[in-house]
Amino acid sequence: MRKWIGCVLLVTVPCIALAANQSGSTKERNARLNEMFKALDVDKSGKLSQSEVEQNAPAIAENFDQIDADHDSGLTKKELKDAFALAEKRRSDFNRHLSSADKDKNGKLSREEAQTLPNLSANFDAIDSNHDGQLVIKEIADFIRAKGNAEPASSSAPALAR
Repeated sequence: MRKWIGCVLLVTVPCIALAANQSGSTKERNARLNEMFKALDVDKSGKLSQSEVEQNAPAIAENFDQIDADHDSGLTKKELKDAFALAEKRRSDFNRHLSSADKDKNGKLSREEAQTLPNLSANFDAIDSNHDGQLVIKEIADFIRAKGNAEPASSSAPALAR
């Protein structure tokens, strides 16, 4: 039974986390976040432990120390809500920077367009995985994910868009 619950959580938690970041009223987002928190809080302690998130929410586990604002080795609903809000703001800022740089609005950044984003420009060749001289969001996201192994995921995207 416990194994089955773990499988369900592995499938549903990323979906709930994604849904928590999508549009909708604040009330709806809070309800989805509460649902996710309840599903992750296996021991019903009111806080998420490192082991609870490692088993069922690897993206949260990777950033556990950054999310745990009071450094008490447990994540509260408020800490998780604040982390999701910060991630959404960073994602929005990043998308705004990319959209602003995409002068011809074709959904791709040429080397010239990328010049307005120095950190993106400096990594252009490494990001351009198919070497077509254009960056698409998938290439940028793949680069950020790969770079995330070396530094916290929450810091990579905003730095590239500056």
